[in-house]
Amino acid sequence: MKTSRIVEREIIREIRLKLRLYFPELQSFIDKKIITKNDWIFFGMIQLNLVKCFTITPEDAIRKSKAQINQITKFYELETRVRKTALSSNSFLKENDLNKLELSNRMVFYNDHRKYWKTRKDSSELYFNYEVFLFLYYKWMKSFELGKESSISLILDIMMLSNYYSKNYFDFDRLSKERVLILKEMKISSGALLIKGKNGQNIIGATFDNDNDDKKKFIREMNAHLL
Repeated sequence: MKTSRIVEREIIREIRLKLRLYFPELQSFIDKKIITKNDWIFFGMIQLNLVKCFTITPEDAIRKSKAQINQITKFYELETRVRKTALSSNSFLKENDLNKLELSNRMVFYNDHRKYWKTRKDSSELYFNYEVFLFLYYKWMKSFELGKESSISLILDIMMLSNYYSKNYFDFDRLSKERVLILKEMKISSGALLIKGKNGQNIIGATFDNDNDDKKKFIREMNAHLL
């Protein structure tokens, strides 16, 4: 019996073939360094996470989705609260040489994200962990102006290749409408994607040995897709 890791690798290989078919210009972008090494690594993480989301059982999907949204919500609650507390003390700002305006702007940023995720968590509509990765996928595709229709068709292919249990409920029109909604409403930042949860892993699955220049460069390029 094949392990989940072997199955995932086989699906990823099929996805790479589909990518060449749908986006023949992709290799040229890589050769010309329009798509950088970090861009490609980030996209690889997105693909793998989509496959992981689409190959699990309904029970695991619900469990992991709850854990993910709780992790993200707590992150934005903490980041907002810390900055709000800091802003309430002028002596703290002076002692730590903090710029009040910059800190205030960051608090607004995190609070906007907190509101989105609180609303999403409290919604009667069930949240699924693939939503974050679909958002990242569409943002990445949009960054390089890759075709919307082909990018949606590839998601349908990934669902089929992964034998996703809900694949029959998705079609091009549904994904197209959800794409518009998710790109308009979802808010996520690199901090939430990279913070470690209770299982010791971050959401995106990135691994860094140290807080070095390579990590900082990767985060900068990831942020370029998110902002």
